[in-house]
Amino acid sequence: MGAAVTLTYLLIQQGQVTVSDGTDMLAVSQSIVHHGTLAVAPQFGVVGRGGHYFAKYGIGLSLLAVPFVAIGDLVSVIAGDQTKLETFFAASLIPLIMGFLAASLFRTTRRLGAGFRWAAVIAVGSEFGTYALPYGKDFFAEPLTTLAIVLSIEFLINGRCELAGVALAAAVTTRPESVVLVAILPLIVWAFRGFRNAFVYGAVAAIGAVVDAVYDQYRFGSVLKTGYGSEGFSTPFIHGAAGLLFSPEKSILLFAPIVILVVLGSIRLWTAGNRFVVVLTLTNLLVFFVLSPTWHSWQGGWSWGPRLLLPGVIPTMLLLSPLSRKERRVGIGLLAAGFVVSASTIVVSTRAQQLDHPLPSVGPSILRQYQLVPTVTRYTVDHLQKAHTPVAS
Repeated sequence: MGAAVTLTYLLIQQGQVTVSDGTDMLAVSQSIVHHGTLAVAPQFGVVGRGGHYFAKYGIGLSLLAVPFVAIGDLVSVIAGDQTKLETFFAASLIPLIMGFLAASLFRTTRRLGAGFRWAAVIAVGSEFGTYALPYGKDFFAEPLTTLAIVLSIEFLINGRCELAGVALAAAVTTRPESVVLVAILPLIVWAFRGFRNAFVYGAVAAIGAVVDAVYDQYRFGSVLKTGYGSEGFSTPFIHGAAGLLFSPEKSILLFAPIVILVVLGSIRLWTAGNRFVVVLTLTNLLVFFVLSPTWHSWQGGWSWGPRLLLPGVIPTMLLLSPLSRKERRVGIGLLAAGFVVSASTIVVSTRAQQLDHPLPSVGPSILRQYQLVPTVTRYTVDHLQKAHTPVAS
């Protein structure tokens, strides 16, 4: 399951890093490999201690990418194209993460009572039948954060609180706002699994917060400075929430219509006695839905769909496990609709719309993305033909 998903993403991925967040995080990995430092070139960061520049994002994805950059660097000795090979190997990390995510979703839904086929549909549909699709093609932090949270839930279900804590700590080091989960999820574990399990889970997960604090101290001389400066949680909640629910460029109901069935699945699981899972996943969703609309860029910058909600939305797919046969048919239809919404991103980079004038204010639109498909396809075919046309002597 996971291998098939990884292979699919490797086939459709761009093999490069095109988003600014990704280039900044990759720059940290490259600095570690080449210079043994966390400082980056000025264009990849903000000024910090000692006048050096540091990326303002969590260190989790950067650290995980280090061996991939190192391998790319080693291969480049033979190939002689260091930058592109390093980037290619680092970008290949994300399809691998998506494969592990699918495998975890499959295992957990099976544990929650889903049959083999329905568990496979949930695992694959979560990535290809939602707006998660283009995030497996580039170098975003959200896939790793999502994987870490799903693994944390899986380990909690299996009674492995220490491993669940490690997974949550990884989420915190990747997307530091996930630290809110460290304060809330252990309380849920306490209510359902007892104080000892909650303490172990919370104590291990808190390591992620410590790593973030040390990283901030190293970069900016204070555990309270993250590099975002005046940026922060400054958007009125109603404004951001309305956009994430109803904006044609960001509506979760449009980009992941399968969430409509999450309520029904939650009721089914609650009735079946799996209240622990229901409370965990819905609380995780609630945390991200409270934080994301209030972020200064509730749109998630230039991104496809409601990017910031991804670590909250995908784990709720676990709640689809107990649906009846008729409900599953509806679910498959909604996943198919979600695939249609995002399928154009397989052919056209979502950054292509940044060439439009005027530039869309909220983000790339579904309609415009499809309008670009014929143009991009024709351009690609023409250049492939030119590349294979012999040059006259």
